[in-house]
Amino acid sequence: MATGKSRLQIGLFSGLIYFILAAVAINPVHSSGVATFWPATPVLLALLIAHSRRKWGAILIGASVGSLLASSLFGFGFFSAFPMAAAKIGEVVVAIGLFSRMKVRRGFLGSLDRIWRHVLTVGIIAPALGATIAAAVTATRYDLPFAHQWRTWFVGHGLSMVALTPLVSLLFSGAATRWWRSATRQMRGEAALLLGATAVVAVGVFGQDRLPLLFLPILPVMLTTFRLGLIGAATSTMVLAAVGGYATLHGVGPANFLGGDIHIRFEFLQLYLASTVLTAFPVAADLSRRQSLYRRLRESEARYRLLADHSSDIVLSIDRQGRIAYLSPSIEPVAGRSPSQLLGTRALQLVHPIDRDLVLVAHRDAIHAPTGTQIVEYRVRVADGALRWFESHTRAVTDENRAVTGTVSMIRDVSHRKSLEAELSRAASTDPLTGLANRRVFDAALAARIEVAAQGERAGSVAVFDLDHFKTVNDRFGHDVGDHVLQSFARIARSVVREEDVVARLGGEEFGILFPGADIARAQYLSERLRTTLAATPLRHGEALVELTVSAGIAAIDGGESAAAVLRAADRALYAAKAEGRDRLRLAA
Repeated sequence: MATGKSRLQIGLFSGLIYFILAAVAINPVHSSGVATFWPATPVLLALLIAHSRRKWGAILIGASVGSLLASSLFGFGFFSAFPMAAAKIGEVVVAIGLFSRMKVRRGFLGSLDRIWRHVLTVGIIAPALGATIAAAVTATRYDLPFAHQWRTWFVGHGLSMVALTPLVSLLFSGAATRWWRSATRQMRGEAALLLGATAVVAVGVFGQDRLPLLFLPILPVMLTTFRLGLIGAATSTMVLAAVGGYATLHGVGPANFLGGDIHIRFEFLQLYLASTVLTAFPVAADLSRRQSLYRRLRESEARYRLLADHSSDIVLSIDRQGRIAYLSPSIEPVAGRSPSQLLGTRALQLVHPIDRDLVLVAHRDAIHAPTGTQIVEYRVRVADGALRWFESHTRAVTDENRAVTGTVSMIRDVSHRKSLEAELSRAASTDPLTGLANRRVFDAALAARIEVAAQGERAGSVAVFDLDHFKTVNDRFGHDVGDHVLQSFARIARSVVREEDVVARLGGEEFGILFPGADIARAQYLSERLRTTLAATPLRHGEALVELTVSAGIAAIDGGESAAAVLRAADRALYAAKAEGRDRLRLAA
C-alpha cells in the first residue's frame, strides 16, 4: 500500500512539474512553432535517473498527462498534443534507455568517456528522434517549414538536456541537502561568499551588452567548483543560468551581439551554459574521485603503519638509489638505532660485507622485474655484535605511470631457522656417536681429491683404520665401554692429525682418514703417530680399563683410479696388517 501511494505521489509530482515547465516554455512561442528552450525534458530525465525502475511508469504517465494538458491549453491544441507528447516523452525514454544500456545512469559526468556518452545520448540521439516527430507534426498540420522546426527542436531540446540534466539530477539526488547538513559554519560561509561572487560577476557580465565578457564568469564558477566540488559546480552554474536567462529574456546581455530574435539568443545562452556545465562538472567529478582516492590512501597508510609499527618483522622502503625512505620501529633492536636516525642512509650498510653483492643483485632484479618478488638471505651484525641471518621479500613500488620509484621489503629474522638447518646439515654429515664426519662426507672428499689428482696435482693419501679386538671389548665390558672406546679413538685421532685432514667413521669400528696434499710418507708418519698414541693411552670408563691397539692400511690417491679402487687398496693393506699380528701399519702395493 505504501508503495502504491509512493508511486501515485511521484506520478502527481512528475505531472505537475512537467505541466508548469512546459506551459512556461510553450506560451511565448506556440504561434511560431516549437519551443527553443525546453526545461521540462531534463527535469523528467533527472527524475528517472534519481528513482528506481519500479517508479518509472508512474513518472512517465504523470509527465505524459502534464504534456497533453500543456500542449492542449497553450500549444498546438488537443489533437496535436498526442503526437507532440510522444515526441517529448519518447526522447526521454530513449535517453534513459541508452543511459541504462551504456551503464552511465549515475555519475554520467565522471570521466571524459562518460561525458561524450552523455552528450551523444541526450544532446544528439534523443533530441533527433523528438525533433523528427515534432517537425513532422508542425509541417503537416500547420504548414511550418520542416527543416527549420527540426533544427529549432533539436538545438533547443539538445542544449537544454545537456546543460540542465546534470544540475537537476544533483538536486534530485539529495546531495545538496546532505552537503548542507554535514557542512560546518565556515564551509557554509565560504559557499555563500563564492556564490555571491559568482552572482556579482554574472550580473556585471549579463547586465551590459557593450563588451563580450562571457569568459569572466568561468573564473568564479571554477573557483567554486574547486572549493565545493559537485555542489559548487551545480549551484554556481544555476546562478549563472538564472542571471543569464533573466537578462536574455529581457533583451540584455552579451547574447544581443548576435542580433536576431529571442530564439537565437536563447539558443546561444543554452550553448554557453552547456559548455560551462561540461567544463565544471568533469572537474568536480575528478576532484571528488581524487578526494575519495586520497581518503582511501590515508586509511590504507594508517592500517599499513599500524601493522608495520607493531610487527616483529621489519618493513623497509628504499628508493632506486638504495637510500632508506621508511623503516618500521622493529629495526631498533637489530641496528641499535631508531628509524629516524637511519632515514636517508644506505640500506646496504646494514648488511654484512660478504653478502652485500647478493643483496644488491636482488634489489636490482626487483627494479628490473617489478611484478616479481625477490627473496634473498643475508647476514647482519646486530646491535649486540652477534651475526644474525635475515630473509627479505622484496618487490618494486611503481607510480601511476608504472615507473619504478623504489622497493619495499618485508624482512624477517631467520637465525633460528638457519641454526636448525645447520644442525640438520651437521646431522646429515656427522656420525652421531663420535662427532666425526660420516661415510658420505668421506666419500665426497675422496672423490674431490681424485679430481685434483686427475689435473696433475698432488692429491694426498688415504688411510683406513680398524680397532683391534673391538668385539672382545664389547663382549667383556659392554656396549657403553665400547662406545667410550670409539669416542676416545675419535678424540685422539683429531688431536694427532692436521687441521685440514678429514677423519671419518666408516662404520662399526672402522675409521678413515684423508690426508689432502700429503705424500705416502707423510701419511704414514701421521698414522703411525696415531697408532702409538692410542697404544700408549689406557682408556678408562668407570671401573673398566681398556688397553687398545689399531691396525691401518695406507694408499696414495691416484688420479687414474676411482675412489672405490683407492679404498680397496687401503683395505688390502689393512688386512695384511691384521694378518701379520695387528697393531701395525701397512702400505698398499
